[in-house]
Amino acid sequence: MLQYTLCFIRDGDRLLMLRRRFKPFPGQLNGVGGKIEPGETPLACVLREVEEETGVVLQAARFGGIVTWTGFTLGPSGMYVYLASLPTGSGCSAGETPEGTLEWQSIADVLALRYGVVTNIPPFLGPMLAGAEPAEYAYRYAGDEMLGWEVRPLPAWAAAD
Repeated sequence: MLQYTLCFIRDGDRLLMLRRRFKPFPGQLNGVGGKIEPGETPLACVLREVEEETGVVLQAARFGGIVTWTGFTLGPSGMYVYLASLPTGSGCSAGETPEGTLEWQSIADVLALRYGVVTNIPPFLGPMLAGAEPAEYAYRYAGDEMLGWEVRPLPAWAAAD
């Protein structure tokens, strides 16, 4: 099991992004998520983290795949990635949170790496938003420098819960 989850919440043609206050990627835009607690499933984790960080209560999220990495400064690891729609009637305002600043960004701007989006996001988020089958997006780093990535079939152990 991987250690982390990440969720991209969609409202029409925009995504709710978090400008991170802490490592990794401080000052950059990322999805919302966090560390899986003992005994918690990835889906339960992502639903909890979204509510804690944004106040949005999701009833469901669609599993998009996993992102793994090697050679990164913080060590090898990975995350389960989910997509969700902002529930009807839910408001989520941009603003400060303990984790950073929530910002609504257009999907086009996120995929084009505008406004400080974490550079590893477009290669996996574009296919996931387009409805691709869940897969593993495996990244290689040298410290903080991304060297490349490849898309692999989803390992059996990584199936969504």
